[in-house]
Amino acid sequence: MLLKNIKRVSIIIGTLFLFYNCSGRMPNTWAPRDIQSLDAKIMNTKQWLKIEKSNFKYLSKIMKNELNYYRKNDFRVFKDLDREMRSISKYLDKIKSSLNKQVKLATKIKKKPSIGVFDDNIKQSKKRFFAKKKNSISTINKSEKAVKIINSLEKNSKVILENQSNYSSSINNLKSIFKKKKYRLVFIRDQIDRWNHEIREITHEREKLTPIIDNFNLILSEALFKSAESSYAKNIISLSKRIERYKDEMNKFESFVMNLESIAGKQAKGLVYIIKNKERKNYQKKYEKELSNYQNILKEIPKLINSV
Repeated sequence: MLLKNIKRVSIIIGTLFLFYNCSGRMPNTWAPRDIQSLDAKIMNTKQWLKIEKSNFKYLSKIMKNELNYYRKNDFRVFKDLDREMRSISKYLDKIKSSLNKQVKLATKIKKKPSIGVFDDNIKQSKKRFFAKKKNSISTINKSEKAVKIINSLEKNSKVILENQSNYSSSINNLKSIFKKKKYRLVFIRDQIDRWNHEIREITHEREKLTPIIDNFNLILSEALFKSAESSYAKNIISLSKRIERYKDEMNKFESFVMNLESIAGKQAKGLVYIIKNKERKNYQKKYEKELSNYQNILKEIPKLINSV
């Protein structure tokens, strides 16, 4: 269950990485192959914008006190923080504006497919077979209207991608400013996204234990069938109870992880917060402690079963 939820989150987060090519650099434009891929890029950007606007709302809330403090105590830092906050707001506005234009163009393409913005499937297949992948929509043998729409799509997507990159740079600049003051600027959603990579790995390792535990349960059943009072059966029963306790501990941790954003948000009174470098919120302490316990259990269960 947890693995499915994490995969669902990862799909959402994974779409954000579609903005980047294999070299890790930002592509110049979206270059959609067809209306379906254009819709997918619009949906991905809407999701990204929704999350980042929410993050910016929480960020703005905590920055009021920080700006007031540094205005009085360190005007140079105040100017740096204020500049980045203004830039972030501007980047989000530009992304929203260009995204709205993309939505209108996509609607127009759907209503009037005869304009011929995208090649049909047969032409696309031939082009993909004989040509290298391009970072733009082909304008060869396209009508004047189609070329105009293609140019607009590329222009808007370029603005979106550039401002997403600028947005990330400004967030990193804010983090660097606070780091120099020996503080951390924490975005809970980003933090949990990083942790989800760890969780995917350990829940996958837990799934690998399923056939081993199933086989152990067969041994337990056979032992009970022969004689529940034998020392061998009693040992098996004792191990079974211990394994069940371990499974309960892992289930509790997985439940905690599934609700981590809500738990962390309540503790931090928002999904973005500032904290001293060496300090950690209780949710982070609990996560790290129970993650370590979970990892130890994964090592312990096979040892217990192999001891039978």
